[in-house]
Amino acid sequence: MGKENLENLSKEELLKKEKDTKTFMGLFVGLIIGLLFFNIRDYLGGKEVDGPISIITLCTMGGLASLYPGLKSIQSEIKRRS
Repeated sequence: MGKENLENLSKEELLKKEKDTKTFMGLFVGLIIGLLFFNIRDYLGGKEVDGPISIITLCTMGGLASLYPGLKSIQSEIKRRS
């Protein structure tokens, strides 16, 4: 989200956007933990590690990483207004 778009939002809208982004990031963290659990369980159990699940895990980490800069810009805009 561009800085100009954040400047047009009210403080309440920014706080809601921050909460929504944190919730979405929490979902990503939960997915990553679950997927890693199944990957590690299969690896330690001597089973073959499922390739597609490993790729989905990496993509989920990328999704989490892509949300972080947006959260930082929202938080900096909130701090700027305070």
